[in-house]
This record gives sequence, C-alpha cells and structure tokens, in this order.
Amino acid sequence: RFEGRLLDVLIRAGLVLVLAMLCYRIFSPFLVLMVWALILAVTIYPLHQWLAAGMGGRQGWAATSITVLGVVLIVAPTAVLLSSIGDSVQGLVEQVQKNTLQIPPPRPGVAGLPLVGPEIHAAWQLAHDDLPALVKSLQPKIGDLAKAALSMVASIGGGILAFVAALIIAGIIMAFGEAGDRASREIFARIVGAERGDEFTTLSVATIRAVAQGVIGIAFIQAILVGLVLLLAGVPL
Repeated sequence: RFEGRLLDVLIRAGLVLVLAMLCYRIFSPFLVLMVWALILAVTIYPLHQWLAAGMGGRQGWAATSITVLGVVLIVAPTAVLLSSIGDSVQGLVEQVQKNTLQIPPPRPGVAGLPLVGPEIHAAWQLAHDDLPALVKSLQPKIGDLAKAALSMVASIGGGILAFVAALIIAGIIMAFGEAGDRASREIFARIVGAERGDEFTTLSVATIRAVAQGVIGIAFIQAILVGLVLLLAGVPL
C-alpha cells in the first residue's frame, strides 16, 4: 500500500514537472515582456483605481482608457520624431550629393582639446575646404556607420513596440487587479505563512513602485539637463 501511494505521488510530481517545463518553454520568449507588464501594472494601479472610482467602479473601462492614452502618448511623439529625423537625413543626403552643404570653419579652440583635438580640427577643416574629398575618403566607413544607424533605429523601434505591448498586457492585468491581488496574497501566504503573507505582498508592491518612481525621476532629471545643455550650446530644438 505504501509503495503504491509513493508511486502515485512520483507520477503526479513528474507530470507537474513536465507541465511546468513545457509552460516555461512556451512562455520563455515572452518572459521579459510579462515582467515589464507586471511592473507597469503594479506602478499604474493606483491611477487605475482612482479612474475606476470616477467611472462607477468599471475596472475594464478604466484600464482601457489608461492603455489607449499611454499608447497615444508614446506612438504620436515617436512618429513625429522619426519623421523629423527622416526629413533631416534626407535633406542632408541631398545637400551632400549636390555639393551645396556648407560646413562652417572650425573654431580655434577645437585644436587645443586633449588627445583628439588635432584630429577633429583637421577633419573639420577638410570638411570646410573640400567636403566631397572628405566624403570620398570616408566611404569605407560610411557603410558601417549606416548599418550601425539602421541597427540602432531598429533597436529603438523594437523597444517601443515591446513597451506598447507591455502596456497593453498591463491594462489587462489591471482590469483583473482585484483577483490578482487576492491570488498574490494567497501565494505569499502559502510560501511564508498566513500571518506574513499580507506583509510580503505589501512590501513587494511598495518596492516595485519605489524603484519605478526612482527610474522615472532620474529619466526626467536627465531630460531636463540634456535640454538645458542643448539650449546653452545653441542647438536648435
């Protein structure tokens, strides 16, 4: 009788292990996306609850509104930026091809820069005096630079699409946030005990929100500093 029960337990454990491995193989390509979606859902959930309260407790409508607004705020500026960059690059290429691009002479202080100052000054002076000759001398490197630029643009586009997908999944998670909160508390209660389950859930949520707020705050400060530097340097925005 004992051997039969032990065999049943081993068979069930083996089936559970096989099922877990199959699930991991299926969801492993989307694991990072799901983690980002969970972080976004936990971070934005207070806003979702406030909006849902104003909509009469409609969790789904609140989640849909936040998701649509977030997608619009991400996609619209990105499309405008990419369009502006494309027009600028196209205009630059046309000016180089027609030899109408005028490069200003280098500033005297450029040559005094340590290590790279003389090389930058010489290349800048050559571009001012004879731009076609400089372009011809850099032709082997221009292809590599173009490939690197295309790779960077593709990476940025992929990152934006991944963020939009994570935001959509986060909206679905927020729509069922109450059930997810109960499930997470039950899971922590099974792991650390019923008395400390709520504490671990609260601590996890607070940690995720604190880290997300810190990242957003640092990004906001960096954007302000970059804008001030460009403004002081006279770079047209």
